[in-house]
Amino acid sequence: SIQSFKHPERHTIKRIKDTAMKELVRHIQEEWKAAKQAAQERCMSMGDREMARKLAECDMFKGTEDLEGLVELIFSPRGIEFLTKFGFPDLATFRKFKQYRPERFGVYIDSGKITLTEARKAFLIGDTVATVKYRESAGNRLHLMHGASASVLAGGYSVVRIEKDDKSDVTFIRQDHARILM
Repeated sequence: SIQSFKHPERHTIKRIKDTAMKELVRHIQEEWKAAKQAAQERCMSMGDREMARKLAECDMFKGTEDLEGLVELIFSPRGIEFLTKFGFPDLATFRKFKQYRPERFGVYIDSGKITLTEARKAFLIGDTVATVKYRESAGNRLHLMHGASASVLAGGYSVVRIEKDDKSDVTFIRQDHARILM
C-alpha cells in the first residue's frame, strides 16, 4: 500500500515483533509440555491417576496461538486450573509478554496499583495490587498468581469467581446480594 511504501520501517518493526511473539509462544509451549509432564508424574506419585490421565490427554496448547489465542487458553477452565495449581508459567516468563500489552485482554503483569470496575475477566500477576469493583448482575472471573493481590468490592447481584495460587492474596467485601465463589 502507499502507506507502507512511505513508512517501510513500520512493516519491518511489525514483522520483527510478530516473529518474536511466535518464537516466544513456541518456547512457552515447549515449557508447557515439560511442566505438564512433571505435573502428570506428580499426580501419579500422589495416586491421582485420573488427573494424571487428563494431563496426558491434554493437547489444547498448540504453540501456534497469537497473544489473544493464548489469553483465551489462559482464561479457559482447564487453563486457569493448570496455571494456578501447578504454578505455570513462572513470573519471568509472564514478564516476557508485558511488552505486547496483555492488559487489553485483561491480563495485568506487574501493573502496580490499579483499579478495575466491572472487569468480566481479569488475571493479576506479580507486582499488581488491584481494587476490583463489581455491582452489575453478571458473572465475573478474577485470577491471581505470583504474589498479586486484590481487594474485591462486590455488590448488587454480581457473582465473582476467584481463583489464585498460594502466593497471592484476596480480600473482599460482599454487599447486597453479591456472591463470591472461591
